[in-house]
Amino acid sequence: MCGICGIYGIEDSKTVKNMCNSLVHRGPDDYGYFLDDNISLGHRRLSIIDLDNGHQPIHNENEDIWVILNGEIYNYLELKDNLNSRHDFYTDSDTELLVHLYEEHGENLVEKINGMFAFAIWDKNNKKLILARDPMGKKPLYYYNNDGKLFFASEIKGILNADIKKQINYGALSSFLCYQYTVGANTLFKGVKKLPAGHILTIKDNDLKIRRYWNFFEEIKNENESKIIQELRRLLQNSAQYRVISDVPVGAFLSGGLDSSTTAALTRPLIDYDFHTFSIGFESFSELEYAKIVSEHLDTIHHEITLTSEMVEKDINKITWYNDEPIGDAAIINNYFLASLAKDYVKVVIAGEAGDELFAGYPNYRTNLKLHSLLNNSIVKKLAVTLINNLPDKGNIYRSPIEKYLTNIALNFAKWPLEDSHMHTTRVMTDEELIWLTNLKKTNTENYAFIPCNMKNSLNKMLAVDCKNLLPEKFLMKADKATMANSLEERLPLMDKNVVQYAFSIHPSLKLQNGDEKYILKMAVKDLLPSIIIKRKKQGFGTPLKNWIIEDGLKDKILETFYENKLINNLFKKEKIERIAKNLKNDNTYRIGVIWSIFTLGVWYDVYFEERLE
Repeated sequence: MCGICGIYGIEDSKTVKNMCNSLVHRGPDDYGYFLDDNISLGHRRLSIIDLDNGHQPIHNENEDIWVILNGEIYNYLELKDNLNSRHDFYTDSDTELLVHLYEEHGENLVEKINGMFAFAIWDKNNKKLILARDPMGKKPLYYYNNDGKLFFASEIKGILNADIKKQINYGALSSFLCYQYTVGANTLFKGVKKLPAGHILTIKDNDLKIRRYWNFFEEIKNENESKIIQELRRLLQNSAQYRVISDVPVGAFLSGGLDSSTTAALTRPLIDYDFHTFSIGFESFSELEYAKIVSEHLDTIHHEITLTSEMVEKDINKITWYNDEPIGDAAIINNYFLASLAKDYVKVVIAGEAGDELFAGYPNYRTNLKLHSLLNNSIVKKLAVTLINNLPDKGNIYRSPIEKYLTNIALNFAKWPLEDSHMHTTRVMTDEELIWLTNLKKTNTENYAFIPCNMKNSLNKMLAVDCKNLLPEKFLMKADKATMANSLEERLPLMDKNVVQYAFSIHPSLKLQNGDEKYILKMAVKDLLPSIIIKRKKQGFGTPLKNWIIEDGLKDKILETFYENKLINNLFKKEKIERIAKNLKNDNTYRIGVIWSIFTLGVWYDVYFEERLE
């Protein structure tokens, strides 16, 4: 796990070093550069494999192919065995594999590898740069193409450190306020884009091309349940074995929920040294008791941290800087402090992301299927649209909960296809509310989303939408930024590309069975975990925002931001912000997601445009 950056179109030692300097937290152990006509590559290394010789950039025998890698190629040992007779390896790192695979397969090397990665390959003879992001988007990669130069980096701040003019992308503000993350390839910085998951970018002679190289697809198999359980367990165990390959100690995040408990349990038998696990709790609520149950069951050395509002207020600007964009999902704060605890014991942690999106763990899947079925009737649909369209003041964020539900959720299912409707259920704000609250014009945010068209089953349609949007651009992004801020590598056994593809071959009735979420995953690991963990309801990696704001004193900082922040004053209608602030003064936190989004947007502006890091 590292930080990469570079410039296509110019040899510029000073600029690429400046870019690298903003990524030190991603790679505090080592750094390196490659400079040549038309290319500048930079690398910050967090040493995980081949600690002594894995210095990057790495080259082939003729030194005409160069690579920098952020992440891990898990199947590098098998692939290396096949290449050894034809190539001379000078390191034992997984990174060197890429230059030799490129020599033999060109851009199609991405189809051979299994891992989490963002890498850049420079083909000196062909004057071609190749950038690639892993299939599911675990590792981020940003780029900025302007005036014959392409800048790229693991984090946006790396690009900004190349003296790029810092401007707000107002078109993406709607996306953030509605979804708490930037949908699709956009970011909140004008001109800076994300390379989508499972995509490869090439540029030669200033001709930039982007194509998808990997996708999951629906291939439902009519196999009996016991056979599916057996195969899913085999794939999960193989994935766990890949993710303990390391020359430094591996630990695990452990919330006490099904997913993190599963990945910890799969990993435990593979560790022949002290296995450390890490949990976070809050003064108002926590899952710590369940994490302790799993820790005792697996015989781990367990560590806990309790997160307070004082800790949040003290470090929120710093966390925002690490995150590049606003902290829409407050759970990144949990991730950040959990990683800060873990880094004192290990360099690598196992975690449980992707279980909900692959095996139907969120309650809205069940609810949305019912709504979709109900409103699929043309008569009911017509009545619903007529009723909802006649509701007054649809943009008012202080409507009653039932009015909010009808206009935000039910109307979507009456008007739009299931995929778009499901996207809307993950919003915190509707288009009408955005217009009521801000000076922004209505935009079709969903047009930027990645909507899969290769799914037929209704549940799989929703799961695929989340795997393409919510998972990579919200949850994986926050996990990467929070762990790498603490120089910690996070690995995800549930998100192996073979597990992902197999998940979409399992009949949906085995994921959501009679209201039981993630049924097939539970059956596949029930012998590994205490029954209380298998049977307990999903809680989620939440944060006690209401307690932090009202009872613990974060309210004053939020109000100060509302009143004094330049972006908030320009973007939001004055009377609406004053109304929200007045309600907040009276301890009214209704629509707390909206309050938090506005606040964190203001903090982001202060950090990146007013340079207030404290």
